[in-house]
Amino acid sequence: MNKISLKDFTKEERREFFQSKYEYYKSFNAQMIIVSILAYISFFVTDCSIFGRFSYETVLPRTIIIIPFIIYTIISKKKTDYRIMIPVTYLMIHIIIWCTDWSTYLLPDRQFAVPGMIIMNLIFVCAGFSAPLKYSIPAHLFLLVDIAVADIFIQYKDIDMMYLFNLPCILAVATMHKMMQGVYFEQYFAKKQLNHLAVHDQLTGVYNRNKLKELINSETGEFIKFSRFDISFILIDIDLFKKVNDKYGHASGDKVLVCLADILKNTVRETDYVIRWGGEEFLIIMPDCSVDDAVRIAEKLREKTEKTDNGVCKSTISIGVSGYTGGDYSVDVKNADIALYEAKKSGRNKTVLYGGSELFSEIRKSG
Repeated sequence: MNKISLKDFTKEERREFFQSKYEYYKSFNAQMIIVSILAYISFFVTDCSIFGRFSYETVLPRTIIIIPFIIYTIISKKKTDYRIMIPVTYLMIHIIIWCTDWSTYLLPDRQFAVPGMIIMNLIFVCAGFSAPLKYSIPAHLFLLVDIAVADIFIQYKDIDMMYLFNLPCILAVATMHKMMQGVYFEQYFAKKQLNHLAVHDQLTGVYNRNKLKELINSETGEFIKFSRFDISFILIDIDLFKKVNDKYGHASGDKVLVCLADILKNTVRETDYVIRWGGEEFLIIMPDCSVDDAVRIAEKLREKTEKTDNGVCKSTISIGVSGYTGGDYSVDVKNADIALYEAKKSGRNKTVLYGGSELFSEIRKSG
């Protein structure tokens, strides 16, 4: 089996991956910016040492950084999309660089420019943990533009050395970010697979009962999603399934289950939830669906199953339908189960709607 990589993901899946990566490093990112700002301001002490007095000249360039930092903080509280926050983070880093250049321009001794580049490269290393390469590499390369523009005013004595120092640093940092992105991808993909297995039935590929934890309030049994809409339940059972296993074997029985699951997945709407409820039972939760519409869909499922060649034997299903009445969902699933029992008791291969006081409304009788 070929090892999957990020390039095998769809555009939407890659976006989910990078959003996850950003959220994983989000706190680290914010702390890195705070530490960088504090370190930058603290260099005012160095300015004073260079001047041999209180450095009035660099008070403004050392403190004005607080304004963009406040704006950055406000944006980070309101926005969570990595496509916004990563560029904003890199902009914040470049603002620190521009303020540093401003301070350096005002200093009588500029011999600390190259050591300052070491610190800036370390900041780019940290910022790249949360960023896609297509963001981190251009942002880091722009450091060379910062140096070129600053040189116009500062006129570095060792400008060539600054370029020679930064170019291999950018290459090394980009390589490291690519490696770390690969490491995070392995962790992300493994977690994604585990999450998938946790809520999906391995044999049929439909959901298992664990999916309900995402939909139901565990204490009250009420739906926490789509609560404003009509909800219907379709409970399905394969007729005489035990005889299929006894006559053809469990492997063939599995084949019948998989075939039915495929019919269910390909027939219901994208917004519906197909759950393997028991051995040969399937529950379909249908948000924004009246019981009348649910009955029509149930009949379509029953007819398709009856006509489909599953490669083992002719197979039919019995179906119970009920509507959600509010409160604990299990009450209405039990109603669907009562309707399903009636469908089986009265001949199988039919759909029965649970009808409250009337109890049952039979939709179709077999043969």
